Parts: sequence; structure tokens; C-alpha cells
Amino acid sequence: MADDDNEEQEPEEGEGEGEGELEQETPKGSLKVMGGVIGLVVAGVMLAIIAKPSKAVNRSFLGPAKHSFFPERGIVGNPFDGNFTRLVKFTPSCDFFAYDLAYPDSRRLDEHYETLLAETMQLTISKFRMDEIMAGATREMFSAALEEIADPILFPVHIGMTASPYDTDGASGLRIGDSQERQGTFRGSFYDHVLRVSRPRKTIQLDANPKVSFQGDEQDLLVATDDGSKLFVDVSHLSMGFAGEVNVGVMGRIRRVLTGDIIAQ
Repeated sequence: MADDDNEEQEPEEGEGEGEGELEQETPKGSLKVMGGVIGLVVAGVMLAIIAKPSKAVNRSFLGPAKHSFFPERGIVGNPFDGNFTRLVKFTPSCDFFAYDLAYPDSRRLDEHYETLLAETMQLTISKFRMDEIMAGATREMFSAALEEIADPILFPVHIGMTASPYDTDGASGLRIGDSQERQGTFRGSFYDHVLRVSRPRKTIQLDANPKVSFQGDEQDLLVATDDGSKLFVDVSHLSMGFAGEVNVGVMGRIRRVLTGDIIAQ
């Protein structure tokens, strides 16, 4: 009996069950450490998201910057003297201001942009004599005429924040009218002007100017202003029940047109 009692001894510290308990606790401790690290990472990410400011919309024109209308080929036209047999060739460019200085280059995505610009500039050239184009005293008049026709082509009016001026505004369903390109005279800056529209009441107004009534199928509705400016709007796809404001205007303006060296033949 005494021998049996001696055999049934308490396990020494660090042996038997103690070793098993340590082996079980080790992964638990690792999990706790791992959980703590993950928690810190998640917390850091959340703080970074909260602390990161949203990109502010620039509501003031930047610039001036330079844009070349036909960087690879220039423009060729016929002055009206000499029975239009003489030629001038030059590579026009412009200094401009814009909300986004990349906007003028984005206009090249419009397949009609360069064609329309070239034909309009050639028409302008045909209204001047060779000496008016070449002489320093009158070249400024020629440059001013090019600026007048190029500005609405480079910076057309947008209704809403659309990629193309011809696109329909996603929120309201408004779109620029077909006559705006030829007869429209409104040239206000985009963030300075709004169209106030009510589909239920069938009224539209530019800023605080008089309200204009519509039926809902007009594709070229004239929205005039007190100062005589003309804005043509397509309301035929106006969203059902829409009542609110939509920004309208140009995304920049030409400061001046530069002809550069002019070659006469």
C-alpha cells in the first residue's frame, strides 16, 4: 500500500496536464494577437476613408493655357480677292480659360469638331482680302473674326454635366436645342447659371428671367433672357415629374486666337 501511495504522485510542474494546457493555449494567444492586428488594420482603413477629403469641383476658370486647333495639318483657305485663286496657310491656336484645362482636347472626341471648325474658319478667310490677312495693322481684325466663330465651337453650351454638349442630362432629361449651334447667343459660364424647370407646371426659365411655357414635345424651345440672349432647349425627353434646377452654360472661353506665321501663295 505504501508503495502504491508512492507511485500515485502529483505531476510535477511543467509535466502532464500542464503541458497539454500550454499547447492548447498557444493557438488561442496567436488568434488573439492576430485579431488585434486585423482590428488595427480595419480601424486604420476606416480612418483613412473618413479622413480622405472628396475631390472638390472647380467652379472657377483656370488658365490661361494654349490649345492648337489643327496641330498636324494647319488650315488652308482662299481670300476673296484674286477670284479665290490665292491661298493662305497657317496653324491657328488660342489662349483660353476653362474649368478643366483638358477640356479643349476632349472636344476632338467629337467627330464633327475639326470638320466644323475648319469649314467655319475657311468661310471666315474668304471674307478677307489677302492684304488684310497679311498686314500687321489689320491682322488683329482677322484674328478677332476667327475668335468669334471658334469660341462657340470649342466651348459649346452644356445642359447638365454631360460628356458631350449634345448628350441628354441624366437627371432632368433636358438637352440642348438644335438651333443653339447656329442661332443661340447665350454664352454664360456653366456654374453661374441654372435652368429652373417644372414638368408638372410645364414651365422653364433661365436664372431669374421670365418663365417660358411648353407643351412637352418641343425639340427647339427658345428660352430668351431680358438682355436678349437666346438659348434653345430640347424638352421632348424631360423626365416625368421632374422639378428642379440644372446648370447650363459653357465650360470655358477663348482669350484670343493666334494665327502664327501665315504662308501666302
